[in-house]
Amino acid sequence: MAAPKPEDILKIATELDPDFAPFVSRWDIDVGEDWTGDPAVHVVVVLKDATIRTAWKIRAPYREELFETLLERVPGYFPYVRFDAESEAINPEEPARV
Repeated sequence: MAAPKPEDILKIATELDPDFAPFVSRWDIDVGEDWTGDPAVHVVVVLKDATIRTAWKIRAPYREELFETLLERVPGYFPYVRFDAESEAINPEEPARV
């Protein structure tokens, strides 16, 4: 099976809950390996600082749904999903990796 493309992961993530999109500043998506060398999809959802309080309250159900959906729709790749604030992103000036 071919590796999933970051664009495909982004489509899954944004179609999952369109109401969550206004909270998102950008999506950093990387398809590769985890620390053990197994295939993995790393998704960092960078939330807008202005909406972080509201988004933080609803992120857990969204994260769980995204995790389960990726497990099902991207077999063979373990999904890692985490959230960052715009102001705390590792490289805030770096464009999204999608």
